[in-house]
Amino acid sequence: MKSSKPSEFRKLSIYGFQATENGHNFFALLEFDITDARAYLRELRSRGEGGSLFAFAVKAIGACLARFPECNSMGGISRISTFEEVDISVPIEIIKDGEVFNKQLVIRNVEAKTVSQIDAEISDSKRAVDEGMSYVASPLYQRILTALPGFVVRPFFRAMLSNHKLVKQLSGTAFVTSVSMFSSVPGFIVPFIGGPKASSFAVGSVNKKPVVRGGEVVVREIINVTASFNHDLIDGAPAARFINQLRKYLESDYRELLST
Repeated sequence: MKSSKPSEFRKLSIYGFQATENGHNFFALLEFDITDARAYLRELRSRGEGGSLFAFAVKAIGACLARFPECNSMGGISRISTFEEVDISVPIEIIKDGEVFNKQLVIRNVEAKTVSQIDAEISDSKRAVDEGMSYVASPLYQRILTALPGFVVRPFFRAMLSNHKLVKQLSGTAFVTSVSMFSSVPGFIVPFIGGPKASSFAVGSVNKKPVVRGGEVVVREIINVTASFNHDLIDGAPAARFINQLRKYLESDYRELLST
């Protein structure tokens, strides 16, 4: 058996998860037919336009968050903050000094950006090996915090999370991850969601499946998406309206979305 200590980044992640646990969440495991949207994306890329499928999904989720601001909020018992700007946090895996890290990229004002702009930000972040790897970016502060006992550090994180403007600045208003970057196995991954954010999403891989269209069974390209909602902030009906709009963007209104 090989024994080792967790990295400073991993210890800070554990403290952050502990500070946001015990939420009241519900989940939606969704399948969307993106055959037509994906073909249109390929056409755009052949002309040097558009972007990746994941960037398109981030744009679609961002447009829905702007349309349904209760899903783009933060809160708790004492206060709820609703934001007009959609800032989406995306994890980016990088290698630094032989170690693998998940760096956080916050894409600001997603609702106002094109898919091409979102795709460029993600690509640039993958190439940039910097220190933006946690809420506490300074290596010095990371070493200090991870040297302290947990009962001292956890209140520090809880205090940070109670400041919604600070949370928005450090980690955006919502979280979207792409499972398809690491695996092509079909299925669903439930993304972590903890207070104070209202929603979190995981975009899965694309797989060909038989579906019924016009009374006939045809093979279509289906993407799996998991949506996690904070039930303290969102009820079932608003979440259902959000999901219905997301389906429209991904399956039928993709040209409108890709033109803005």
